Amino acid sequence: MEKMSTLEIEKITYYKKTVPYIVGGRRFIGDSIGFVLTPETPWVAVKESNLRDFKIANKRSLMEGLIMETDEPSVDWETTNSYSDEQIDTLFKAGVTKVRKVLPEITSVSTVARMLDRAKTQRRSEAMIDALEERLEEIDHERVELVDVERALDA
Repeated sequence: MEKMSTLEIEKITYYKKTVPYIVGGRRFIGDSIGFVLTPETPWVAVKESNLRDFKIANKRSLMEGLIMETDEPSVDWETTNSYSDEQIDTLFKAGVTKVRKVLPEITSVSTVARMLDRAKTQRRSEAMIDALEERLEEIDHERVELVDVERALDA
């Protein structure tokens, strides 16, 4: 009878940039692709088996303090752009005033377009639909042209 193999989880060490500008680095000496630390992705994960090569390849950045070891970064982001269908429906039930109050916080074209689609499907008030269309126009002029075509087809 064969023994079941156990899955070993390799430890990961994280490094982050410590300066306000973009920092590039290598995963190992001779790495032709490398990595770039930006404000959007300010950290890099390094497997324990690759840690020695990483430190050698990035000695200068480590010595000058451009990058440093850090705790595991959080991936729990709070955003007003990730409304579920249930949250959208709850918002709609609160009324057009509440929708108008929340709309300036939403910056995602896809979220506002989904809200607009649900409002039309649920036959919400013209005031609510107009508010959603106005917000959509603010954040994406190209999308508004498509909405206008759909509205003309619906008429």
